[in-house]
Amino acid sequence: MAKVTRVPETFEGGTALLDALARSGLPREVRSWITAALWGEDALTARLNGEHIPEPETEPVVTGNIRRSYLTRISVQGFRGIGRPAELDFRPGPGLTVIVGRNGSGKSSFAEAAEAALTGRNPRWDAMPTGWHDGWRNLHYDERTEASVDIHIAGDEGPTRISRRWTGESVRSARGEVVRPNGEVSPLRTLEWGENLVRYRPFLSYDELGRTVSGRSAELYDTLTTLLGLSGLAEAERRLAKVCDGLARRRDRPSRELRRLLDELRESDDPRAHQAVQLLTASYFDMDALRRIAADDGPRDPEQHVVLRRLRRLAVPERALIADVVNELRGAAMELAMAAGSKGDHAHGVVRLLEQALEHHQRHPTDTTCPTCSAPLGADWVRRANSQLRALRPQAAVVAAAYERAEAARDQARFLLSPAPSWLPPESDLGQVWALWESGADITDLGELADHVEGVGRRLRAAAVSARREASERLEDPTGGWAELAERLSGWLDDAQDALAARDTLVGAEAALNWLTEQAGILRAERLGPVAAQAEQVWYRLRQERYIDLQGMRLIGRGARRRVEVEVAVDGVEDQTSAPGLLSQGEFQALALSICLPRTLLEGNPFGFLVLDDPVQAMDTETVEGLAAVLAEVGGHRQVIVFTHDTRLSDALRTLGLPADIRTINRDAMSNVWISEGAA
Repeated sequence: MAKVTRVPETFEGGTALLDALARSGLPREVRSWITAALWGEDALTARLNGEHIPEPETEPVVTGNIRRSYLTRISVQGFRGIGRPAELDFRPGPGLTVIVGRNGSGKSSFAEAAEAALTGRNPRWDAMPTGWHDGWRNLHYDERTEASVDIHIAGDEGPTRISRRWTGESVRSARGEVVRPNGEVSPLRTLEWGENLVRYRPFLSYDELGRTVSGRSAELYDTLTTLLGLSGLAEAERRLAKVCDGLARRRDRPSRELRRLLDELRESDDPRAHQAVQLLTASYFDMDALRRIAADDGPRDPEQHVVLRRLRRLAVPERALIADVVNELRGAAMELAMAAGSKGDHAHGVVRLLEQALEHHQRHPTDTTCPTCSAPLGADWVRRANSQLRALRPQAAVVAAAYERAEAARDQARFLLSPAPSWLPPESDLGQVWALWESGADITDLGELADHVEGVGRRLRAAAVSARREASERLEDPTGGWAELAERLSGWLDDAQDALAARDTLVGAEAALNWLTEQAGILRAERLGPVAAQAEQVWYRLRQERYIDLQGMRLIGRGARRRVEVEVAVDGVEDQTSAPGLLSQGEFQALALSICLPRTLLEGNPFGFLVLDDPVQAMDTETVEGLAAVLAEVGGHRQVIVFTHDTRLSDALRTLGLPADIRTINRDAMSNVWISEGAA
């Protein structure tokens, strides 16, 4: 494995973790396991195979200033509920914009188009039925299907336009481009936002909010670890835990199987079984002695035993294959008989003679006389010979084809008449029939050869069936099952030897996993703390008069058992962790917002905007008022764009006197969409 000189870039904090590893004082073997887990599956496989995994040289992480970006425009045409081109303009910078419209007015079409332009997909699409995938284009406008967003990146003179245009029938058929403020056009990958779009995803829909706390327990865990920049660390921990689990299973397999093996050995009256039981139950484990016993599993005549085993698996030509070859031989023989004595046969003979003479002349150009009849073979002769060949070849074609078919049929038969296996006793019945069978390879007459293949083939198959049956009967174990027991013992010894190696390997791997788990817990607590604190503050604003307090979150477990533990207290009773069982649907929404909104405010987030699609559903009026206050507060620091059908949010903003740009979205029967200022 080539020397690695850089820190693994699978997660932030890799340098800090490797610095801690360098200061840990752990043995080199343990450090090697940790390093391999950080590098990935291939490195762990190499480490399992005993290869050396180099420790990376840590480098300082240089973090530049975050160039935060803001939405200035969303343009859509021919996409879902929007037909003719429609636009939404925004002032770049912090602020709250609420766009209100009835169901079907095109709100979600704008939100999903913006996300599609930036990311190429939308999580909601994956759950949609086939009918939706077939009808995602707008039915009233088929000139162009395109979504674009204008984004102002701090420090740039003008906006950057990111566009995707769909050219095929599939929702995945979009092609994208980026147009820089200076007019330069480049592919989407030049934005280098791939990881950040996953980590800080600036889009939240009602469906996603619901899945955050009520979906699979692992989904919220993955969302938070990605947000905290710890998904790579979680993967490293999972990979190493998987290796440890595999090593533990290998270590424990022989002990689980030993009792059953001993019971089977004790039931046998073979002295070798009795000796194996004594060795397996002794205080000293004599592997070599047990290997010798397990190896002694054959009859008194080992060579004969090998022959019998081969006979039992012996294959001879199938009946159908023999019939095909016989039919082809007889068909070719009939064609030759029909061609014999015909003009074509004579022409074929002349053609062959002329071709041989021409070939001789080409090989020996200086020899100007025929070696057979001494006729001159000059240029004149060559011209006459070629002319004669052109005249005779059409007459000889049918006969030539018959000869070719005959030769091919002979080749098939000779291939079928393979020699007997070298281990087959020639004096046996099958050996004698096989000798007769392969002697047919010397027969040239097609009819005789067909008769030979058919007749002797029938005898060969009968002799093979008889020999296989006899071999199976003779292969019945004369030791009362010892051969099978010896095989079981040999397999168990292989597992036992592997278990010893796995046990020794597991010591270092488990020490590495324990250290990695401890460090992962420290990093998770450090990074989750600020997010959890902000979530508690948001929840406090949203819960209004409810007596349910959000007291914290913890990332627990790994692999299939990973989950986020959300701690709540009801009526002052602490340490209740079954939040989903205590909350209504509206409270679910509020809790999900409490968890998801803080990521918008993280300092490392390059996206200064957040698009929320219908976050108000299922909330009561008091919660909506709390949400209005929270969104206005977040809008003081980031650009927040909310699409909603519920006028209670805009009413609450006006009632509370909170700053917000409120607009109404309208759509007619032909999918024409337009925006008007103020709420409807």
